[in-house]
Amino acid sequence: MQKITLQDGRTVEFKSATPDDAEGIIQLYHKVYKGKYTLREVQEADLIAKKSDDPNYFWTLAKCEGRIIGSVIFAIDPVNKFGKCYAAVVLGEFRGQDVMRFMVQQGIARLTVRTRTCDVIYATTRTVSVAPQVVLEHLDFHSMGIFPNVRKVESFETHGLEVFYRKNSLGLRRPQPKLIPEVVDFYRIAMDVLELSEDPEIVEMDKADPRHMGDQIRFCVERDEDRILQLFDLYQDHDLMDKVFFPFITPNLLFVSEDKRAEIFVDFNETDGNGTIVAYRIRNEDRRRVIVWFCEAAAQFGMRYIEMLVSAFNPEHQRNAIDAKFLPCAYFPAMRMADDGCREDYIVFSRSFESLDFMDLHLVDTNRRFLDAFMKCWYEMLVRCQPDFDEEWRLG
Repeated sequence: MQKITLQDGRTVEFKSATPDDAEGIIQLYHKVYKGKYTLREVQEADLIAKKSDDPNYFWTLAKCEGRIIGSVIFAIDPVNKFGKCYAAVVLGEFRGQDVMRFMVQQGIARLTVRTRTCDVIYATTRTVSVAPQVVLEHLDFHSMGIFPNVRKVESFETHGLEVFYRKNSLGLRRPQPKLIPEVVDFYRIAMDVLELSEDPEIVEMDKADPRHMGDQIRFCVERDEDRILQLFDLYQDHDLMDKVFFPFITPNLLFVSEDKRAEIFVDFNETDGNGTIVAYRIRNEDRRRVIVWFCEAAAQFGMRYIEMLVSAFNPEHQRNAIDAKFLPCAYFPAMRMADDGCREDYIVFSRSFESLDFMDLHLVDTNRRFLDAFMKCWYEMLVRCQPDFDEEWRLG
């Protein structure tokens, strides 16, 4: 068991979580977040037991004088050698004493140095202060984008994307992605951060007018999680759907069009209205039109933010996302392992149904550049969505 000694002489010990720690874990997050934390896996004893026993999860706890005073989870996708560091928390009285830095540092060493379990590990950080961003920067994480108004604790918050690369892993990255013009600024910021000099292939494609939604597509919503996962696995096993690469997330809702020609699998957090498109099956329909009308149905259902990942080598899907009023907000180099062993870049697109609020942001310099790039896209979309000057209502 590893230990550190605090400034006041007390000892903090670090251990792996077990199902027996469930009550202490629940109390820790409740005390820090006053019951407003949105992740189920730190609030429900059965999920804590499941994750702590899962070999693809590495959950570390910090204990002092018998109390659990800190926690961090690493989720692992062994196929893609990909990891996620999340749910990091330390009691207020222990902050600023290297507890979190030590936990994250040891997790990274275990997954990327002592073993090659992961080539890439990412984390998202709150931006109500710069401290979480700075802690990860000091551990060689790189800022790769923002998620505008993505989560709600006290109020809607913007989070930052931070990425750690194992030594030499960027050498596996597939070069020269194919990008539509709206994404290029995000790409160039990411290349600057990683000190890579490479131009993308810029692909110009016809734009669809975001004001014209086409004939309405009505959706019904399936909420039975067992049935949804059975269908999801069936489609996946028989290669019957376009699975969006979104590791560590499984769907809990299924939006099905009335004519059954479009099915969209979604993960939805009812607490804060956050939605993620996990996969979809679209037959004989315009993908952009389906996504547009899905967003209308999702907003009526209660989603206030929707996120999706798109390959940096698929400009058609990038254009569909933009023309469905999604905006790029982060660029993730070398995210996914392809069949040939190369790692491919992905772009994070998001669409918010709330008024964006950036008044209480505390960003490191790179994330401020990503915010500027996002706002440029937001303004361009605002202009595209304005009525034409000579439309009848303007003349009358």
